[in-house]
Amino acid sequence: MSNTDILNNKLQLLGKLSASLVHEIRNPLFALKLNLDYLSTMRSQVSDDAAESIQSCSEATDRMMFLIQNFSDFSKKHNLETELCSINDVTQIAVNIMQSNACRINMYIETELEPNLPSIYFQKDKLLQVFLNLITNAIEAENTRNTIFVRSYMDDNDDSKFIYWEVEDNGIGIKDEHKEKIFEDFYTSKKQGTGLGLSVCKKLLNEFDADVDFKSTYGQGSKFFIKFNLNNKQL
Repeated sequence: MSNTDILNNKLQLLGKLSASLVHEIRNPLFALKLNLDYLSTMRSQVSDDAAESIQSCSEATDRMMFLIQNFSDFSKKHNLETELCSINDVTQIAVNIMQSNACRINMYIETELEPNLPSIYFQKDKLLQVFLNLITNAIEAENTRNTIFVRSYMDDNDDSKFIYWEVEDNGIGIKDEHKEKIFEDFYTSKKQGTGLGLSVCKKLLNEFDADVDFKSTYGQGSKFFIKFNLNNKQL
């Protein structure tokens, strides 16, 4: 059996397992969300610390439901219907979601977003999924400083044909021997990673005429950047 056949078999098995896992998790998670929503209506009857804990749990539950839904959608036939999206608006949503997680480990997300960038045709939820994944990786990069940077800009040298989005960390970086594998399915350097995050991001971006790449020096951090083609057409 070739390596390609082995990989295809693994992907098929992963699809079946993930569908079963999503089904088993979704129902109890929905029940948990309902109870948290109920507790949220009682904010005036509990201490501020308890109310803050309930809110934090509710936000975490929303995030889990979002991830499960996106994971489920990804396993289905792709719907490539697009809409005009503001990269800065979607970036701000992603940063707002991740900021609380970053603060828990004394990290801060600083944004440098060029104003008035043209909108692009994309699927908003897929774009958000990509941004969340890349920001999460930056937060988890064993940073030596407490700030990661998220930027958007247009390169004048490209005759205004491309928009760039990037996230830069001050983490451990990527070893040279690992760089060629970074976007491969199932490759991960994390002890509890699935190895699907970056490969999924690359596939999603390629579907909409965008691409992701990175620069990294081991021991000094990494910068992942996305190049959006402004000449792309609505699919």
